[in-house]
Amino acid sequence: MNDRKSSKVVRKKIAATVKFFDEAKGFGFVSPSDGSPDAFIHISVLQDTSYTDFAEGMRIVCDLSEGDRGPQVSAIYEPEDGASAGPVGMDVEIEGVVTTFVPEHKYGFVSPENGGADVFIHINMLERSEIDLENFGVDSKVKCVVRQGMKGPIADSLELL
Repeated sequence: MNDRKSSKVVRKKIAATVKFFDEAKGFGFVSPSDGSPDAFIHISVLQDTSYTDFAEGMRIVCDLSEGDRGPQVSAIYEPEDGASAGPVGMDVEIEGVVTTFVPEHKYGFVSPENGGADVFIHINMLERSEIDLENFGVDSKVKCVVRQGMKGPIADSLELL
């Protein structure tokens, strides 16, 4: 349960630096450049952006709102120079089999059929990909678009085969 519900936006277009972000847990913190307290950021804020990597030290422009436990990022602006936020052409399409999926922990792994490291899958990505969780689980054959995450391969989209 996320009790960090945002209220209204209190500051717009604030420059900030990513202080910490854990893809597997789906959250982190940013440090606003104006010296104000660190702000919480949830992975859901990134879902509708072009950011394919979110690592310590990255500079972003964001809106901040006051949550139940302090400041939090409520929106992230796209890079203004038109460049993508991550490396272009680095996504790879793979086919494989779901080897682990734990709904209560909201993540799992796909083993690529051509070998290589297991691919991390998160329930947020499954929801974005409109996967029916009733028909999804261990031993499901899938095709996914994979990118290199901070801790290894991560699926950006998935379809059942």
